[in-house]
Amino acid sequence: MSVIINSNSAATTAANNLANSNQLLQKSLNRLSSGSRIVTPADDAGGLAVSMKLSSTAHRQAAVEDNIANTTSFLQTQDGVLNVVGKVLSRISELKTMYLDPTKNSTDLANYNAEFVQLQSQLTSLSNEKFNSVSLFGSTGLDVGVTADAQGGTTVNVGAAALMGGSGTGTLFSDIFPDLGNWTTQNSVSVAGNAMILASPGTIAQATSDQSFSGALDITFGFQFTGGADVGFRFGGQYAGSFQQGIAPIGAGDVSQHTARLHLDGAGNSALYLDGTSTPTDTETGIPTSGQFTFFDNQSAGGTVKITNFSVSGTLAGSNTNQISTAADLGSVSLSQITSALQDVATMRANNGASQSRLGFSAEVLTTNKANMEAANSRITDVDVADESTQLARYNVLTQAGTAMLSQANQSTQIALKLLG
Repeated sequence: MSVIINSNSAATTAANNLANSNQLLQKSLNRLSSGSRIVTPADDAGGLAVSMKLSSTAHRQAAVEDNIANTTSFLQTQDGVLNVVGKVLSRISELKTMYLDPTKNSTDLANYNAEFVQLQSQLTSLSNEKFNSVSLFGSTGLDVGVTADAQGGTTVNVGAAALMGGSGTGTLFSDIFPDLGNWTTQNSVSVAGNAMILASPGTIAQATSDQSFSGALDITFGFQFTGGADVGFRFGGQYAGSFQQGIAPIGAGDVSQHTARLHLDGAGNSALYLDGTSTPTDTETGIPTSGQFTFFDNQSAGGTVKITNFSVSGTLAGSNTNQISTAADLGSVSLSQITSALQDVATMRANNGASQSRLGFSAEVLTTNKANMEAANSRITDVDVADESTQLARYNVLTQAGTAMLSQANQSTQIALKLLG
């Protein structure tokens, strides 16, 4: 082999090997000191992307667990109030029974009535109880998300507890279609993006509300066509109107978003309105005064109908508890009315318990899913200390060996000097 002075390829190779070993040593030290296998995106770009999604989902699941826990606390508070309402109604039933005693004189009856008036005030006070400024009792329920995607995922509807069920008009039911849990469907009906989709390739697609309604009603919703389609409505099984592409007021090929209002007067007549107009586009007679509502799409051309923001408004019936709390005196309240009010409260407590039960199972699933999600994320991002410490020892030896060999390579050119001397 030639003895040269100007270049030292052995030292260059040793230096490169040392630099590579030192770089691997530094990475190993970074991994062990941080506990993470992915210290920089370059370590595992694809794994980092997956990890970020898994981590975000796990954090959302933790937040949903908190929401479920808060809703459970709401229900427990509501049940506590309902328990007291039951006791108040039970006491009123005692007073009423004693009030009916023919041996009692007018003074006795006045004394019973005095306590009844106080208990009426207590019922009203209990009906106004709130949880974090949210009323415990009302005509609308709570939709609680129980999946990581709390807005578009599965929700649990905590049913309304209309303790007083005040008279007047208001929303009886609404649905933004996070799922089809409130509908019985036939053929091609699905949910996409908080909308109910009816598709009818040669068959009639329809969705019927699980809830029945009665009396005068205003049913509102949004709809949008794609392709040749129509959307029809039945109430109590009777045709109540429809909209169809190409037939006034919907133009051919009109795929824009529309709003509709179906008015049922409670006397067998219906009127259908488009986009807030005051002139009906369709009227029908012979409509039942009570029943379930049905959407249907019976076009065979393959078009679809997208339904959004379904809502039913009507007269809110006064509850038995409300009638007791507003009665003129104890004499104007019947025992059967008090018994019915107690049954109403018992039903509310049963529904409350059912909601708590479902939320409990939902929380259990979330806990399991969160643990599995964190385990999957750990397999991607967390360093295996046993394996990495072994690699650290290897890189340490390589670095030390590389340093020693670089020193030897740098000394090899000294041979040429001896030849010159």
